[in-house]
Amino acid sequence: MNDIIYNLALKIRPELKNLTGQQRMSSTADVLTLIYTFPMAVAGLVWLLRVSDWSSIRLYWKDYLLMAVILYLFNRLRFFFITEIRSGGYANSDGAMDGIAVWAAILTLGPTALWLKVLWDFMTFVTSINKDKTTQSYWNRSRLLSADLSIDLLATLVALVVYQRVGGLIPIPGPSIEYILPAFLAVVVQYLCSLVVYSGYIGYVIWSLKNVLHTPARPAVSFFFMALTLPALANPFGILAAGIYVSEGLDEFLFITLGLLLVAILARRLSQAAEYSRQQSSQIEQLEKLGRAILDAPPDGSMLAEVLKSHVLPMFASQAILVWTEDKGVLVQNPENSLFNRELAWQWLREKNEAYYSMPGKRLPWDPTITLAGPLILCPVMDEETNLPIGEVFIELQTLNIPWNNQALRRQLPAVQSLAAQVASAIHQSRMYRNSLAMQKTLQELSLARSIQASFLPEAIPQIPGWEIAAALEPARQIAGDFYDFISLPDGKLGFLIADVADKGLGSALYMALSNTLIRTFATQYPRDPAQVMKSANQQILRNARANLFVTVFFGVLDPVTGTLCYANAGHNPPFLIGSTGIRTLGNTGMPLGIDEENDWSQDEVEILPGEILLLYTDGVTDAQNNAGEFIDRKIILNTVQKNSGKSVQVVQKNILEKVHHFVGDASRFDDLTLVILGREKG
Repeated sequence: MNDIIYNLALKIRPELKNLTGQQRMSSTADVLTLIYTFPMAVAGLVWLLRVSDWSSIRLYWKDYLLMAVILYLFNRLRFFFITEIRSGGYANSDGAMDGIAVWAAILTLGPTALWLKVLWDFMTFVTSINKDKTTQSYWNRSRLLSADLSIDLLATLVALVVYQRVGGLIPIPGPSIEYILPAFLAVVVQYLCSLVVYSGYIGYVIWSLKNVLHTPARPAVSFFFMALTLPALANPFGILAAGIYVSEGLDEFLFITLGLLLVAILARRLSQAAEYSRQQSSQIEQLEKLGRAILDAPPDGSMLAEVLKSHVLPMFASQAILVWTEDKGVLVQNPENSLFNRELAWQWLREKNEAYYSMPGKRLPWDPTITLAGPLILCPVMDEETNLPIGEVFIELQTLNIPWNNQALRRQLPAVQSLAAQVASAIHQSRMYRNSLAMQKTLQELSLARSIQASFLPEAIPQIPGWEIAAALEPARQIAGDFYDFISLPDGKLGFLIADVADKGLGSALYMALSNTLIRTFATQYPRDPAQVMKSANQQILRNARANLFVTVFFGVLDPVTGTLCYANAGHNPPFLIGSTGIRTLGNTGMPLGIDEENDWSQDEVEILPGEILLLYTDGVTDAQNNAGEFIDRKIILNTVQKNSGKSVQVVQKNILEKVHHFVGDASRFDDLTLVILGREKG
């Protein structure tokens, strides 16, 4: 059945092929209803022309004018109700107690008074089309006009025939029960006829909901029953008003009419309050569900678009909605072919940095060429850390039958802003999660790098008869730019070095690994020439490393038998040779490695006597700082060595580190701490 009706409607409205879902269903229903109600409306007009008494208008023009005013007032006080017939799909209807005026006029002046309602129907049609000139609005309003005329004319004239057949009189003699009952029967007949008029429309919509959209039909059935029944409930009061007018006069008629107008005002206010309450309850419920869904969703934000689509669309009675962020792109867009220009709106919103709302028909400040039919709200999504816009929420609300104004639009703002805040929170959560994963990955990589770096350090301290050796390295970060090494050389000699790369982090660690490898390689190649080791290592470093780094190095070759130390110092902190005769420094013999490929180094020689200690260190020892920004006094280091004279180098190292740690306290460390101590035993 759906295909037959749709194909028929498509021939009349080819643009239906561009619509989907409930929009296609509603538009097809409009065409179908117009097709079968148009002949009824025409028949009703012809019938009314035949039974009209034009002379009554001239004779009773004051009564016609009075009834026209009352009809106008009741129509200005229309009430409405909206029902969600499926998730995100709304049906709306408005009604008026204008049936009071219509039946009062008919039972007082005869069927000619129906022209007042005909004129009002056409005026409403023209006014609505001028406000919303879209094709959809034209077809919808045409369907309403045709159906209203069918009920106002054909159904009402049938009801009048029944009224007169059962003895009803025009004008109605009075408000007594014997006169009211036939009129009440006529009102019932008109109501039943209205059900017949709308039966095709109702039947098609319910069938489509069940078989095409697979939606329960009960909400739609309840909606249609209320839409047709509520306005009809006021009609019997028109009978009473007509009887009072004829029997009691104008004053009593105006009194009861005023009371009924007050009831109409109350009905309008109640319908507004009920709708606003429904909207607020629905929005709060959906926001709560959205919050829970975001918490339950994967923290990386991979399901954010799906979560938003399932909760945002039912949250607002919207005909267009867009949720977009710089980080995630388009999260929700419905429909896909919306006239909303996201790029222009985003440029405008970043400058304004505040929510914007506008009534229907106003030109958009970011795109004056576009005028949207519905009320709209544009709200920024604010970053939780910087409080700057990172996205936008745009909603074009359905016009429905809600009397939109600035106050009604402002009522929507809290829900839209809460939605934007939840989107911002989800974006922030996903960003923090990604940062956490990146941090974990970095820590894992640094841990691996530290393990690799540790493998470059000596596994064990060399054991040489007559000598004691101790070494310690404490990185300021996960990985260090300092290093030390011991190298076994021919003839029982020992090569040792301490170095400091002029940077921190992974880059300096890689530079350290390269430098250590090259120095160890050339130390075995030139075991008696530390200066040549520095020169060769420097050349290879500059040829293989494209980094603006350099490394300070102290490299020495020790003859354990004689105590002779031949060394080259490439810009490193001068080691201290401490003994009973005092303290000597082993100064620089050249520039740090990695600066100039043409550099040369000299070498010096010194003898380490029994009982003397050679203290090698990096600036993490001598440049240690406390919380006050003060540097440790080198005398503290040297005095510690001298006070522990005669003790093992392990004890000396332990006491030096304790002094440094005590001085630094809980201050942040900015440099690696490396300490190598060689001691020649006495005797």
